[in-house]
Amino acid sequence: MKQFDSSNPIPSIFEELRTVLVVHRSGSMAEAARELGVTPSTVSRQVSRLREALGFYPFVKTDGSWRLNPSLLKLVDAFETAEAMLASELRCLNQDEAGLKREVKIAGPASIISHILIPECADLAEKHPQVIPIFERRLNAEGLGLHDIVVAFRPPEAGRLKVQRCAAYNYALYAPETWETGDGWITLIDKFAAAHNEDAQRFFGRAASLKTDSFDQSLRAMRLLGLAGPLPIPIARTVHGLKRLDAREMEVSLDLFVIHHESRSDDPDIRATVDWVIQNLKKMSESASE
Repeated sequence: MKQFDSSNPIPSIFEELRTVLVVHRSGSMAEAARELGVTPSTVSRQVSRLREALGFYPFVKTDGSWRLNPSLLKLVDAFETAEAMLASELRCLNQDEAGLKREVKIAGPASIISHILIPECADLAEKHPQVIPIFERRLNAEGLGLHDIVVAFRPPEAGRLKVQRCAAYNYALYAPETWETGDGWITLIDKFAAAHNEDAQRFFGRAASLKTDSFDQSLRAMRLLGLAGPLPIPIARTVHGLKRLDAREMEVSLDLFVIHHESRSDDPDIRATVDWVIQNLKKMSESASE
């Protein structure tokens, strides 16, 4: 096996390790390329360069996802921790020197970002004016990717991450007040809701009239076309002209988890933003259960 030259290890493989870390977090070279802002071929070349440097392949492909070679777990974990700590310290130095504002990247489901977090940004700005939240839609997220904080429906399988279950996100069937049994219905695409779509088709007794990739699109279609469909209860309750259908068997409750890297727990801006996200998710959950 080729021996890695450890005389100057970090500069020679820094970018490659960073790329491998993002592939490891996302499980996909295409997703890693999107998050890094490069092409998939660039990601593939960087992974290949790390393979040449180490003498073995960094990943094993399992069930369509790229799984990190177990031999690299400790190295990638150490790199992730070091990178997060360095980034945090550099940002703090910049803020101290120039009074700069701090961007904090937050990823999560579009409906939570649009309807739960963005309406409360004035509160964040008042309490922590140095923080600029940067939102990105990310459904079914695994790990952090390149984000500081992630809101997800399931906890990550591994990694030195802080995970807090903070709320329940409840869904029910709604329809315009003029909707009658037998009229059409709408749902999310199967990628996001395949199991629920099968149950809904049995409930409505017919196939969906159309499918969308977000609840905002579904809500607009429901109101314009007179369709029924599933919606998050906190969103539906704010919309005039909708009625909740008597379909208790179709109601769903999903846990929400807030995730950040443990090395950032002492970063005051990250900690403050995590607390703000959790506070608003809890408030949303309590309001929906009233």
